[in-house]
Amino acid sequence: MTARQPYDAYPGTHRPIGTAHVVPDLAAGYNGWDENPHYKRVDGFMREFFGTGHLSAALERSPKTLYKWEDSGYLPPATFILNGASKNGRRRLYTRIQIEGLIAIARDTGILSGNVRFIGQTTFPSRSAELFRVTHSTLPEPITEWS
Repeated sequence: MTARQPYDAYPGTHRPIGTAHVVPDLAAGYNGWDENPHYKRVDGFMREFFGTGHLSAALERSPKTLYKWEDSGYLPPATFILNGASKNGRRRLYTRIQIEGLIAIARDTGILSGNVRFIGQTTFPSRSAELFRVTHSTLPEPITEWS
């Protein structure tokens, strides 16, 4: 006869009480956000861009949260916009420099560590606006050996 498992969840819930959300191990500082970049032709060369899904994986937030941050002014609008012909409309595109800069700012301000609960009480909005202002006209390096 096996021992009964204790009831550690409220009826109707899926997550046991007292357990935190899954936090990936970021000891190496990498969580796979840049695995499938988008390649777009700009100024005659193929260049590497990343979408909202990449940014949300890098900042460990959902894309809806990033849209709210953008609407609230906590996150600057994307520098590059791809107007798609699909029903989904436009695509926000970010460069590697922008996403890596946002990761560094999020670490510095405590957003990635989970210590800070309200993004508006940090310097993240002003620092990310400055990052996007500086990198606004910087294109990704061209991929010369594109086949």
